[in-house]
Amino acid sequence: MSFFFVRIDTDTGVAGYGEACDSYGCSYASVAKTIVDDVFAPLLIGQSVAAIEPLADRMRLFTRRRLGDQWVAVHARSAVELALWDIAGKVANRSVSSLIGSVRDRVEVYASTVFLEELSAKQHVELLAPLLERGVNKVKLRVGPEWEADLETLTEVRSLLGSRVQLMIDGSEIFTLPTARLVADALHTLGVQWFEEPLPQGNRSGIEALVRHSPVPIAYGEHLFGADDAIDAMRRDQLHVLQPDASTCGGLAEARRMAQAAAPFGVRVVPHVCSGPISLAANLHLAATVPAVRLIEYPPSLTSAWETFGDDCNFGPDNIIDGTLAVPSAPGLGVVLDEAAISAHPYQPPGARVAGTVGGLPDRFVGDR
Repeated sequence: MSFFFVRIDTDTGVAGYGEACDSYGCSYASVAKTIVDDVFAPLLIGQSVAAIEPLADRMRLFTRRRLGDQWVAVHARSAVELALWDIAGKVANRSVSSLIGSVRDRVEVYASTVFLEELSAKQHVELLAPLLERGVNKVKLRVGPEWEADLETLTEVRSLLGSRVQLMIDGSEIFTLPTARLVADALHTLGVQWFEEPLPQGNRSGIEALVRHSPVPIAYGEHLFGADDAIDAMRRDQLHVLQPDASTCGGLAEARRMAQAAAPFGVRVVPHVCSGPISLAANLHLAATVPAVRLIEYPPSLTSAWETFGDDCNFGPDNIIDGTLAVPSAPGLGVVLDEAAISAHPYQPPGARVAGTVGGLPDRFVGDR
């Protein structure tokens, strides 16, 4: 897994930190760096940081017809926008959520863990135990191409956890429509709360057909880029649960617009989190400033990264109380990066390795077996 951080310095000595979610090496940090250095930095140098959204619009409008409004250009812009919010909060000596207007200071988290094929049912429950002991009662697991065996494991996990723990399943964009329908029907019998990204994001017609058929709510959002994209998906009935991520969709302001647009469609909003400490902090501030957001993703596998790169960020499982995590209250986003630790872990391009695969080959994402 790799991480992409941005630092912006002001002429008054204030430094702001941002981050783009790299999603296990899928976004190529060196490409994002080039976009920040060559495209966004010249647009921002010399500008006032009195307000963030005009600067975000400046970046978006300049690149919309050049780099586009999707994927890595938006990832890079997200990191820059978050760094600007960090500066604004530090200048005002207030947390970002208090600057915007906070409705909560703690947010419920759900445990987001590994593929079902990786462990036995008993081992999955043992992996979850530290979070269950801290009051977490919602859990997401991942189903792979060998979905029939995974469903057997999931059935046993369901039995071991009991009815007090809610289950969600991530499909990681693996399946074709016929198989996704079969899996969705099976998940319904197990009381699963949502089926996340069962088809590739680009298969919009297939997703619409699945949403019409599925007895389980369908979740998408980590690959939706901004309010326009999210509204279009909701208008076309392509999801029941929206999962914006401030470190992928264009930044905190854009993620808030996505979340606020969901209410007229009756869509639930649960932010996606799968990166370093700045990303988690930004999404906690997102949840703190949108009343409808009551739950966010919490991948415990990233604890070591949060502790390594964040300076006393207090995001580890020991900081979870009654299933909730505190929204950072320090000025800005509330996380100071350990730049020495970052320097000690230089970026390595993934090369032929594909995230979530066996043996470095793209064997997981070529359709179901």
